[in-house]
Amino acid sequence: MKQFKLRASAAGNMLTAKGACSKAETPKTFIKEWYITQITGKRKVINSKYLRRGIESENLAIQRVDKDLVKNDQFFENDYFTGTPDIITDDTIIDVKCSWDAFTFPFFMKEPPMMYEAQLQIYMELTGKRKAKLCYCLENGTMEQINQLAWQKAKDEGLDEPSIENWDEADKDLNYDHLPEKLRIKSFEIEYNSEMIESLKESVEFAREYIDAELAPFVG
Repeated sequence: MKQFKLRASAAGNMLTAKGACSKAETPKTFIKEWYITQITGKRKVINSKYLRRGIESENLAIQRVDKDLVKNDQFFENDYFTGTPDIITDDTIIDVKCSWDAFTFPFFMKEPPMMYEAQLQIYMELTGKRKAKLCYCLENGTMEQINQLAWQKAKDEGLDEPSIENWDEADKDLNYDHLPEKLRIKSFEIEYNSEMIESLKESVEFAREYIDAELAPFVG
């Protein structure tokens, strides 16, 4: 069986999995799910509308950050971590997040969420880079979003199906092309933090100990 390693995109699940915080349930649930995958060969399916939104809009968002950027597909791994950064430049890791809509875009956020900072710290550790950038982009709605909103408008009007007006309104409501560029992208610069990396390594060690002591005995 493979030894537990922390996937960068899942780093937020393990931020409290060490020391006095080792009783927290979120990391234990995550570790159990990882272990179930190892013993069954089955991967938990996560298929949310927010995930689909991000996947469908990712290339547009990358081009918004910089038209010369190309999405990275190289997988990285060391003794503790794994991950595939969105973008790798000569000296910087860039990760792109697509907000669901204008009301989830972080217009007023002052600091990046800890879970995403941890993700980027792991990417820097894996690639040897020491600078990273977290970029939120506000892209136009996907067809799924427009469809969902059109049907909701029809329902609100007591219609059996969306009218042309409902489709047009939904498309307009989810279009942000009238906004200046500065309102469609928000970036956070993140420097390499060796203390956070050490903390995340401790979390990995905790996970391995937890698996050996608490989970493995149940399956022999």
